[in-house]
Amino acid sequence: MRSLSRNAEAKTVENESYKFLTTTEAETLAAWCATIVSGADQAGVARFVDENLAGDQAASLLLLRYLDASDMAGFYRNGISGIEKECQHRFGLSFARATTGQRQDLVEAAVASKMQVWTDPDPNFFYFISRSDAVDVVYGTQTGFADLKIPYLAHIPPPKPW
Repeated sequence: MRSLSRNAEAKTVENESYKFLTTTEAETLAAWCATIVSGADQAGVARFVDENLAGDQAASLLLLRYLDASDMAGFYRNGISGIEKECQHRFGLSFARATTGQRQDLVEAAVASKMQVWTDPDPNFFYFISRSDAVDVVYGTQTGFADLKIPYLAHIPPPKPW
């Protein structure tokens, strides 16, 4: 399966430039999404979110566009900030530097709505949205379908993987 060590993962994110997210925000989001869906970091979830936030909101591929599109950029920025604040509060380190167990604990707390300091956006809702992003880049592509051994029968093939 797709997996990188935390150091390799961080280097991969650090070497990329983003249009909207900072490198630190991209690193946090990639680590969060990889904790939820294995391989999301390598599949480019941070780049996917970044490009969609930087582009025309009406053409965005993010699920958030259909659910609460009033401030998509603020939603992601605040969610990533919430992850960092919660991780610092609980473990004294950034989410990208947390152990696999610590990361899983934070994700589970978000799902259970049991965060201690992160309140906005709602952690459970941020989990739902970011899980959708992670699933989209890992399994919603031609490569993802091939990995699942399911024929990709798109009526109109996409111009790029996502």
